[in-house]
Amino acid sequence: MKAFDIDFYTGSKEQLLTRILPACQQPFSYIVTPNINHIVQLEHDQRLTEAYATASYRICDSRVLLPILRLLGVKLEEAIPGSTLTADLMNIAAERHWTITVVGCEANNVALLRAKYPGITFHHDYPPMGFIKDEMAVSRCIDFVVAHPANLVVLALGCPTQEIIAARIFATGQAKGLGLCVGGSLNFLAGSVKRAPEWVQNLSLEWLHRICAEPKRLLRRYAHDARRFIPILIRHLRT
Repeated sequence: MKAFDIDFYTGSKEQLLTRILPACQQPFSYIVTPNINHIVQLEHDQRLTEAYATASYRICDSRVLLPILRLLGVKLEEAIPGSTLTADLMNIAAERHWTITVVGCEANNVALLRAKYPGITFHHDYPPMGFIKDEMAVSRCIDFVVAHPANLVVLALGCPTQEIIAARIFATGQAKGLGLCVGGSLNFLAGSVKRAPEWVQNLSLEWLHRICAEPKRLLRRYAHDARRFIPILIRHLRT
């Protein structure tokens, strides 16, 4: 069902896992995880809009966004944070001895993941900051993913870079596995950044926990997103 011009996945996490696990053995497809920041960026970023259009699933990442979507008539069973979905898939990957290609995420965190999940074979590429503006660097990144077939391709690059790269990988028709556009989720799994306790998540306060943990990086961004999102919401409520 659509809201903010996004066709959201409306089922449960368990149903989603059942649907997407076969994709881990197939030609490349990818998942995006819309939240309020993404909705704000989609207003003016055509490449992000195009990347969203070719994603296999658009999953509500935010428990803050969930009641807003329900207010707009989208009957979602639950929010499925990208970090939670990534953790579940990593556990499955460890049990099944899968291969995972990681793009982004610092080398020390990938080393921690290798120690935590010895059953997984990791390939890792760390493009330079701002590489999305350099076509040669983008091509190199895409070539790396194509050259390292995997069950999961975790794009930990931040929005909109990770979504644009996912769409470019998809367009090659040469890559394998399921792509996850999940930002800093691997940092939580590696333990370098502490995720909010489950009870805080259940109260829809994970955003506040993250601000308290990283105020310099997140406070201004969240405030900016809130200011931009309110008029977008008002416009959609009136239509």
